[in-house]
Amino acid sequence: MHALAPRATVITLSAALLLAVGDVVLAQSDQASKTAEDQRSLPYTQAAQLIDVGGRRINMHCAGSGSPTVVLMAGLFSWSLVWYKTQPVIAQKTRVCAFDRAAYGFSDPAPQPQIISEVVEDLHKALHAGSIPGPYVLVGHSLGGLEARVYAQRWPEDVVGMVLVDTSPAAEGLIDENQPDFDEAEGREGDMAFYLHCASLARHKPFEADSQELTDCSAVLPKDTPAAFRKVWPQFFTPDYFEAKASLLWGLYNHQYDVADHHHLGAMPLVVLSIEHPFGDSETPAGVRLDRSYGKIWNAMHADLARLSSRGVHRVIKRSGHGIQLDQPQAVIDAVDEVLRQLRAGAKS
Repeated sequence: MHALAPRATVITLSAALLLAVGDVVLAQSDQASKTAEDQRSLPYTQAAQLIDVGGRRINMHCAGSGSPTVVLMAGLFSWSLVWYKTQPVIAQKTRVCAFDRAAYGFSDPAPQPQIISEVVEDLHKALHAGSIPGPYVLVGHSLGGLEARVYAQRWPEDVVGMVLVDTSPAAEGLIDENQPDFDEAEGREGDMAFYLHCASLARHKPFEADSQELTDCSAVLPKDTPAAFRKVWPQFFTPDYFEAKASLLWGLYNHQYDVADHHHLGAMPLVVLSIEHPFGDSETPAGVRLDRSYGKIWNAMHADLARLSSRGVHRVIKRSGHGIQLDQPQAVIDAVDEVLRQLRAGAKS
């Protein structure tokens, strides 16, 4: 799903990308009144390693041991919790750390809403201040994939491998603005205005669990969500979070980061994952045509990104929505394993 989603779809997308809250619970037992909580999600309901990056703290959730260190970078709507299905498995083979942007998850807000390059600067500072050793394999979902490429461009000596999970191309928001079926009302102005509206609501009064305002600006939690999870859910939706999201969205509507999509990576192990079908849930003929056209452009740009490395691979994942790490987590785990095998084989040769 691209950033130019209708507002109703943005809410659905928030549920899918942010937490896949329907998956936080493993599976209902034969008796509908009983549920089995997915224990993998529980560590992400509290702060992990809070690292000072200059008077404010960035949350890093780390597990496992070994080198290289895998760094997980979430999409625009989400933070470290979105990796709860993949991080524990990756941690069995190496050190892996999930990153919360400023104002996301348990990280403190920045003095003002950040742009993409400032998010990357925070990550660089947190890794070094937190004594999280490199080299790094960057795993970026959606916007996090663009941030991973910007990081590799700025600190190429730090990065030895990369996995891009249905990543945002640079200037993503401009892709469909030149197409005849594009509806300007559903473009950047509408999306950013919606996020700022949510920020205004949250600033007036903190969201309460199950309130209509929280539902409108985030997602409806399923009835079988664990009580501990439901209790912390509203605290993430702060004015700073919504303002940060609006600011970062703007980075996808200009050409400031285009060079990151053309920065050659040599022979770096690189896997680019795409979804199989054009995304979107449009019901109008024009909307369906736009979704199909956008999907083709999206995957073609992913193929181009794979060619940034002589060892780049572009892989299309079937039966998955935009959040591949939630819908098909094994695909992400396998991609990370592939990169690690290449790096370790190279070290032995």
